[in-house]
Amino acid sequence: MTFLGKLWLRPRGPWLDALPAVAYLAVLFWFGLIPLKSLPGPDFELADKVWHAGAFGGLAALLSRVGLQLGLRGLGAARFGALGATLLGGALEVLQSFTRYRSADWADFLADALGAALAYAALRGLRAGAPPEGSG
Repeated sequence: MTFLGKLWLRPRGPWLDALPAVAYLAVLFWFGLIPLKSLPGPDFELADKVWHAGAFGGLAALLSRVGLQLGLRGLGAARFGALGATLLGGALEVLQSFTRYRSADWADFLADALGAALAYAALRGLRAGAPPEGSG
């Protein structure tokens, strides 16, 4: 396993593993539910989708740390993070449909899921060279 993989997979305790995920999720939902005239940063055709993928990929990574605290190991924690981020992305889109100034969008949900899948792939890559789960 890579050095970075060992560092990432080492549990640090509930506060250092769960609190960042909760804070990040609160910020995501805050920005996802307030009126926005425009997104910060460069303006290009799919900027919104890139923001969604990056935001929910980050959430998936942080939720994988929560998975470690729940007793999941390795890829189980990564799957927990990716699935959790995807479901929360869907929940945000549903909540947006109840506002007058935001709208639910399937493409946004797909971008959220893509970001979560890319985070899962990255976390899987961190385990490169690790013994298969369940052995030893």
